[in-house]
Amino acid sequence: MNYRRITQLGTALAVAGALCTPGARAANDAMIELLKVLKDQGTITPEAYEQLKSAAQGDDEQNTAGQSEIKQAAETLPKVDTKEKLEISTPDGAFKWRIGGRLHTDAAFYNNDTGTGDTTTLTSGADIRRARLALEATLYRSWQLKLEYDFAGVGDVDDGIRDAYLRYLYTAGWPLSLTVGQFKEYLGLESITSSNDISFIERALPSRTFNDIGGGSDGRRLGVGVNTFGHNVWTASGGIFGRNASGETGTDDESDPITFVGRLTLSPVHTENRAVHLGFAGSWLNPDDNDTVRIRSRPEARIGADRLVDTGNLDAADLSRYGAEAAAVYGPFSLQGEYLRADLNPDVAGDPDLGFDGWYVMGSWLLTGESRGYVFEEARFKNPKPKGIVGKGGIGAWELLARYSSLDLSDETVDGGEEDNFTFGVNWYPTPNFKFMANYVRVLDIEGGDFDGAEPDAFQLRAQAYW
Repeated sequence: MNYRRITQLGTALAVAGALCTPGARAANDAMIELLKVLKDQGTITPEAYEQLKSAAQGDDEQNTAGQSEIKQAAETLPKVDTKEKLEISTPDGAFKWRIGGRLHTDAAFYNNDTGTGDTTTLTSGADIRRARLALEATLYRSWQLKLEYDFAGVGDVDDGIRDAYLRYLYTAGWPLSLTVGQFKEYLGLESITSSNDISFIERALPSRTFNDIGGGSDGRRLGVGVNTFGHNVWTASGGIFGRNASGETGTDDESDPITFVGRLTLSPVHTENRAVHLGFAGSWLNPDDNDTVRIRSRPEARIGADRLVDTGNLDAADLSRYGAEAAAVYGPFSLQGEYLRADLNPDVAGDPDLGFDGWYVMGSWLLTGESRGYVFEEARFKNPKPKGIVGKGGIGAWELLARYSSLDLSDETVDGGEEDNFTFGVNWYPTPNFKFMANYVRVLDIEGGDFDGAEPDAFQLRAQAYW
């Protein structure tokens, strides 16, 4: 065998060995053709050709089997989603675990303008309004749980548990969910809307004022609730609630308050950039053994803010609450309004019945063309998603807002005061997970109460992250 023949044989063996590796299995057919040419030229013997051909074909079958095993293994691996959230789920979606959170950092600057009345004592400053972590899970597709803890305590709201509930979803027939634990009671559109998604830094005057009567806190209470929806048009919710777990102040020998709440909504239109929403809610509340309730509100500001209207403690045998809500979205424009009322039946014979109410109307315009989102099953709104992301060549979403709100806590012998506010706001959404807000709140006038005639104003800022 001469040098040239030895070189050709070595080359053939090297090429054949390389082509038998997994990285070159796509070239097996070409390799077999090459071996056939080498055999025909006499470079390799027919026996060597058959051996190398068999090795190549066996390697191809082995690689195919390996690919199948890898594919099967990959199909059983958990899916990890890190886009705008942290979620781990099984490939079929039957099991999901998610870690969520929110951080709201606020600053407020006040002008204690006395107007023609008493001086308010609003104090400027900054604080962490909310710092929450939440664990959510879906098990066996139909079971859900959520545990959310707030590490920030602001004003008289302590840190502690916010949402803590178990939920069963029935989807085999008419959609139905049953929730047990602490969660938001079904009263009021803005109150039910997440603090991540509300349009202004703080909710309107009446929104939480009537929710937190008699043991409620942050719109939440311990209870049992049922929710359903149908025909892509209506939703219905109802529940029985006690007091807020984090706001527990009673003793072992005192009964908790009890309240029955129901809410019905209609949304004949809810597309990507249009929505129409109508709703009504009602509630009957029996106070705790002290038979007292107190209705009061801050001036749509929390950091360093006093309650400027306040009924004080009222004797109450029972109390009824009502709410009517309406909203519409048309492209970048939206309108929203609510009316809320509480009628109190006194505990002392001969005392008059009392009624307190409030309302607000707000409008917004997204300058960059986005629309407010709508969650039909929960009958609430959510933040717009910016079309252009800051950091990826976009400018985010920009929104202008205005709101007028009123709350009247004076009736008969109760002089809690009546307050009217105007708020102007600007929101910037650089990404779907960040939001920056600026609000100017003007108290137009307070009639009655401890701050009769006062007209303070506030400038507020918020930096917000949520996932």
